[in-house]
Amino acid sequence: MNGKAWAREMALYNKWQNETLFGHCAALSDKALRQDRGLFFGSILHTLDHILMVDVRLLDFVVSAAPPSAPFEPRKRVYDDFEALSRARAAFDADLLSTIDGWDEAWFDDSISFHIEALGRTRTVPRPFYAMQMFNHATHHRSQVTSELHRLGIDYGNTDMPFNPLSQY
Repeated sequence: MNGKAWAREMALYNKWQNETLFGHCAALSDKALRQDRGLFFGSILHTLDHILMVDVRLLDFVVSAAPPSAPFEPRKRVYDDFEALSRARAAFDADLLSTIDGWDEAWFDDSISFHIEALGRTRTVPRPFYAMQMFNHATHHRSQVTSELHRLGIDYGNTDMPFNPLSQY
């Protein structure tokens, strides 16, 4: 599987999982979405918002190859309304697929160099490295939300890639 096919498959997986997750969360009350559940970001709503905020930031970085102009604020809130967040999530997932469709294989062979103040050095990484981080980060935090749904008695269903109905495989 070449780089573009891999990225597209991961984007389709993300889309499937986000649609499933947001579908289950839509059945919860606003109070249940906002309840502090002891997750890294407290509530289900804040965790879902964090995932999208980081996705947007990382995709912008891998597309532009320019480090973000603003410092990273992991607890920053972008959406405080579930419906608005749901629409933004769906739009991002669609845009991600379109963006990947525009990449050619040479894109995957490119590298990004940037200075990391916290490490005190310049780092050079393959361009897809942070695309991988975007998918990994989303899966990590979605699992926290799916665990909470399980605790609420909601059967989330399958998360295994071979069961993705959007996949060509």
